[in-house]
Amino acid sequence: MAVAAVVVATGTTTALAGPAAPAAAEPELLSQGKPVWASSVENNDPELVAAHAVDGSMATRWASHHADPQWIAVDLGRSSDIQRVEIVWEAAHSTMYGIDVSGDGENWTNIGVVNPADGGTDVLEFTGTGRYVRMFGNTRNNIAGHSMWEFRVYGTPVPEPAEQEPEQEDEEPAKKKEQAQAEPAREPSPSPTPSAAPVVPVPPSPSPSPSARPVPDRKGPPGSVVHYIVKKKQDGTAEKIEGIAERFLGSAGRWKEIVALSKAHRQRDGKFLTDPHQLRPGWVLQLPEDAVGEGVRFGPLPGFTAKSPSPSPTPSPAAAEVSQDRAGQGFRLPPVLLPIGLGLGALLVLAGLVLAGVRLVAAARRRRAAKVTFDDSMLRTDTSAAWTVNHALRALIAACERDGLEVPGVTAVFIEGSALRLRLTNPASPAPEPWTVSEDGQNWLAPLSRLQGAPVSDGSTAQFARLVNLGMSETGRVLVDFSLARGAISLDGSVRARHEVLRRWLGEFTGNPWSGEPRVVMVGDGLPRPDQVEHASAFDQVKSEMEVGEGGVLVLSQPPSSADRDLLAERFADPEFHWVVVVLGSWPAAKWRFTARDDGWLRSGFLPEVRFDEQAAVRRGND
Repeated sequence: MAVAAVVVATGTTTALAGPAAPAAAEPELLSQGKPVWASSVENNDPELVAAHAVDGSMATRWASHHADPQWIAVDLGRSSDIQRVEIVWEAAHSTMYGIDVSGDGENWTNIGVVNPADGGTDVLEFTGTGRYVRMFGNTRNNIAGHSMWEFRVYGTPVPEPAEQEPEQEDEEPAKKKEQAQAEPAREPSPSPTPSAAPVVPVPPSPSPSPSARPVPDRKGPPGSVVHYIVKKKQDGTAEKIEGIAERFLGSAGRWKEIVALSKAHRQRDGKFLTDPHQLRPGWVLQLPEDAVGEGVRFGPLPGFTAKSPSPSPTPSPAAAEVSQDRAGQGFRLPPVLLPIGLGLGALLVLAGLVLAGVRLVAAARRRRAAKVTFDDSMLRTDTSAAWTVNHALRALIAACERDGLEVPGVTAVFIEGSALRLRLTNPASPAPEPWTVSEDGQNWLAPLSRLQGAPVSDGSTAQFARLVNLGMSETGRVLVDFSLARGAISLDGSVRARHEVLRRWLGEFTGNPWSGEPRVVMVGDGLPRPDQVEHASAFDQVKSEMEVGEGGVLVLSQPPSSADRDLLAERFADPEFHWVVVVLGSWPAAKWRFTARDDGWLRSGFLPEVRFDEQAAVRRGND
């Protein structure tokens, strides 16, 4: 379970953007349920959108794409004095991040930095003033993205300036004017000096109100709206929504109006606008009525159209009459042609029987292929690659011991040509010889020739126990530490393909020199029963055994129920829980999702595609 901690930021942690609220004021939760947006959403999954970070629920979360940097920002609705920020991280957390405030959502002031960050629950006593608050994640702890259960901002709204009452309309302007001319001029009375603290005005909106811009007079069919079709830029990416707002609405800050109008519209490819910062070329955006500029259209909103079967052609009236006439009379062969017709009919019946037999045989073969049994005769691993990686890992441990350095956490291992590259869980520098550090500190590289002759350690390799060889990418071999998923891993594809991948994964878990002898449990029907693993018919039989400790590998033949899903989420929230859970079949709620294809390629959303059948990788053009 996550443990609350007060995190002290390095460097300058406080930058006031305005006067702070009195210290005695009790801060209130300002962010819950407020508008929020993020740099990206993992796989554009509607279950991982930014709104889940401010919904007050610990059962939902936001997760970004698997890249650095990423951010999430919340609109508090009005300028506020920020007094505290709390972040409840998911297992995939930022290892270095900053908290920024802004008055307009575009120009940001940093009020604190957390480095290093270790996940869990961060309670940050950062202060500043602004309407918008942002978490900007520079680096992440593993190959997944930046993810959090809750993003809470506490503080006090800044009082709005008092509005002056408008002067009453003069009912007798002429009379008033005469009185004013008759009275002697008076000196204005000095304004009393206020005893209270000065009121901070609410920052003006960065964009003009839509009503302040003229609305063009447009004509179109009923249901017409103002819209724009997103174009592809020269680099192949889609236009940015801020640029579209700037070009057609006069201010980049009005992009949220476009989102509000477009998010419920189903695009031509069947998808919806869930992440405004990940547009696609050809998507249609509905614009406010005051939008003007080249490319703006007015008409019915183009969108998704489901393909419907072509209707059967209706016969013409003349053809219908002929058909009815023939139906009444019946069709008769001349007596001379009757034997020939009977012979042809027999041949057609025979051909039909042969064709039906061929189809039955083919269907039977397909059924047998679909029910192919799991080949568990040899749960093997690639011994040559395993020796190379094992030697490199032990050489890494020996080099760190020699130089008095801590052995870094390793997210993934890549064998690329004549070099071996380690993707680290957290950036680390310096590196011991013969390793070199990448510019961002996230990767260590070493020549294979140097590693093969380097001294090795006899120490434990337990920290790499769940490192699995996925196969060959276009640039080399790829290994990933499955323990870093901190959630279920789904494996989809045909029965044959996913059984082949699972067979190889189990061989990696149980046969690699660094993997030890983990407990392997398979749950459900349609799974193999090799001697090396345990088998259970239901998840209930192993729930009580899945506690913290050494852990193991659990394979589920189908996605768990909602209650079991909550149980697994609770278990994975504990950093001492060391089980790897693999679910066969498609499961959108899985933390990592793989698809095994019949052509031998394994696909995921966060790694290069790899060949799991151990064949040499080739480029798509040569497939």
